[in-house]
Amino acid sequence: MRKKCLPDSTDVIAEKPDLIIWQVGTNAILNQVDRAEHARLLRIGIVRLMASDADVVLVDPQYVPRTASKPGTAAMVDLIGSLARETGIGVFRRFAIMRHWSNVEHLPFGKFTSPDGLHMNDWSYGLMAELLADAIAEAAVFPFHTARTRLAGRTRS
Repeated sequence: MRKKCLPDSTDVIAEKPDLIIWQVGTNAILNQVDRAEHARLLRIGIVRLMASDADVVLVDPQYVPRTASKPGTAAMVDLIGSLARETGIGVFRRFAIMRHWSNVEHLPFGKFTSPDGLHMNDWSYGLMAELLADAIAEAAVFPFHTARTRLAGRTRS
């Protein structure tokens, strides 16, 4: 049986994209998937995506009460970051941005989540799109470490 979290060549790869943005980890956190098994599946998925010759960016889980309260959340965020470093691909740190909104800017979750308390809303999707677009544009012009430094601290307009 094909695992749902793996990219399938009939889905994204068959379209021959230049860039693949893969959101990972939230469902694994909510379903309490074994970390070692999820790491294995993520590695397989990353290899498949990288074989497509597209640039790949991972997006880590959203920071909402349903994920933040799970015991494996920090480990999942760390795993995604580690795999990105290990494979030399980018990771967009959505979890850290949303945690910053909550813990530092003291925004109520209702400001950036939909009524289900899990998914982002139009405001947060719009802002994440701007931040991700800026990060992609910076990465296309500047070396990785420079782009990362230039965008550090930007969380909302």
